[in-house]
Amino acid sequence: MVKLNGFATLGAIYNDSDDLGFHPNLKIPARGGFSFAPDSVIGAQANIEFNAQWDAVVQAVFRDKLDNKAINYIDVAFLRYRLNSSFEFRVGRMNTDIYFLSEYKSVGYAYLWARPPAEFYGKVSAVSQFEGADVLYKRSLGRGFLQAKFGYGETDAAIATTGSAVDIHFTNILMASLSYQQDEWQIRASFLDTKVDEFSASLEEVDQVLAFFPPSVWPGGPALRDRFDFIGKKQQFYGLGFQYDNDLWLVQSEIGFIDSQWDIERDTISGYISLGYQPDNITYFATLSAIEPTENNLSDSIGEISPDAPAVVAATLQSFRPLISEALNRNRIKQHTFSVGANWQLSPSLVAKLQIDCSVIADNGFALWQIYSEPSTSQTVNVSSLSLNWIF
Repeated sequence: MVKLNGFATLGAIYNDSDDLGFHPNLKIPARGGFSFAPDSVIGAQANIEFNAQWDAVVQAVFRDKLDNKAINYIDVAFLRYRLNSSFEFRVGRMNTDIYFLSEYKSVGYAYLWARPPAEFYGKVSAVSQFEGADVLYKRSLGRGFLQAKFGYGETDAAIATTGSAVDIHFTNILMASLSYQQDEWQIRASFLDTKVDEFSASLEEVDQVLAFFPPSVWPGGPALRDRFDFIGKKQQFYGLGFQYDNDLWLVQSEIGFIDSQWDIERDTISGYISLGYQPDNITYFATLSAIEPTENNLSDSIGEISPDAPAVVAATLQSFRPLISEALNRNRIKQHTFSVGANWQLSPSLVAKLQIDCSVIADNGFALWQIYSEPSTSQTVNVSSLSLNWIF
């Protein structure tokens, strides 16, 4: 048996900044001014049931994105085996179950806001899918329902922060999540561990400098290169989430911590809390979200210089410090956003949303935006959004 479903969002945004381009997450090209591109989506899903134990799911999503290879418009494509009522096994391309919206982040109809809070969801979008296998365990526990999921695989991503896009390959992805739901309450915890295996940005310029200044002159050179090198560098994500929904009030919050061995992708803490009030077919909501590095100032030291090095060589090496500082700050994110909006249930299959975001971005904390013109100081940016969201 084959069951077909679809979903779509027609969304318009207005970004009032001339200096910074807005994108909902790092996989989507940034836009300034008025645009339909960032939020508009159309998707289709096929559920193919072979028998009571075996089925397959394929989901295609067309939207504006940095990686426009045809295969990457397939968000999900997996084969599933249900051993019994408690265990399920999947293999293929799947969503990483590390946050509340993992299974339906492209379906605007399914969540409250115009888009998920970028401070929490934007940075982890690079590992939102993976190719591999996972296992799900579920059972009743007390008055509630427990789910545990474990997965392993790899993924490719094209992302952009302040500048042009780069391609990253993540390997040895290990994912685990645990959730428990009882009546109106739900809590969850998640973990993801991966390594950067390939990165399209080159270290050629660093290697040229190291060739010109060997370790006998610049003993700290190899250690500095290692700070920028990506091969084998671990990235870990830890997440906690909480939700309360009694059909009148909706409270949802998530917090995440990224632990990185790679200085270019520095450690961050992020999160949001959202409050919704739904008296009838309109839900009014407000959200506060934030992200910042756990260590504000990474060292821009060029490392040890031999005491026997000529003064002109030492001065030349020290002149590299501003370049090191610029490279370290290019991916630095520090901002908070206050959002207010409304969600109208126009029909059982159609929702309209209005949302206004006010983002306050710290100096040298612009990596959730594309920089058109280098800001001289911190910025406040307002993004207004209006969308229609269908399921069919």
